[in-house]
Amino acid sequence: MRWRSLNGERRTVTGAIRLGDDAIARGQWALALRHYGKANRHAVRVAQAGEGDQDQAVLGSVYYNLAELRVKTGEVSMAWLCALQACQVYGRLDPTNARPTAVYSCLTDPSQFTSPSPPLARERIALNADARSRYVLLSAGLVREFGSQALRVDIGGGALDGITDVREVVERIGESAVRTYQELVRHNTVYTEADVTRTRERVTKACSIIDA
Repeated sequence: MRWRSLNGERRTVTGAIRLGDDAIARGQWALALRHYGKANRHAVRVAQAGEGDQDQAVLGSVYYNLAELRVKTGEVSMAWLCALQACQVYGRLDPTNARPTAVYSCLTDPSQFTSPSPPLARERIALNADARSRYVLLSAGLVREFGSQALRVDIGGGALDGITDVREVVERIGESAVRTYQELVRHNTVYTEADVTRTRERVTKACSIIDA
């Protein structure tokens, strides 16, 4: 793949995302997947240049949307892998390291953390929690499709947080994501109970899938 300069690569990513979003709006999932695949290839290159956290955040958003598109096109294992990759990227940006108990301190005393300003930290905490709740739901779907050992397959660097039992995924990763949003709601006005509800619904749906 030809290198176009860092800003050129960023423009390619932005353009591909825009085209992908336009295709999503029209329900053209396969076309959207092609555009987002292009965005992903170039976003990886930009992120590897290591010039800023924002480039990492863009890569995380590309993986996140790819997970949804893989669901739409019926690619269960690829959807799970993209969700895992989104979590890996967002996890590196989350100053709390996905710990709900650290949310309050991070927002009120960011000097304790290797952290951006509280508004940006808050966004990154939420993005990670959201991605992790999506991962929980897709993990349940993967296990339904391929059996109880599905998360033990070593792809994408292994299961998130090294947890390969799907019930433990729900209990530890899913419930932690819910509690993170509860903490965000408790300590600021940007996020609402709707965010808690959305996250809780994903975890509840994951439970229903593995109990079916």
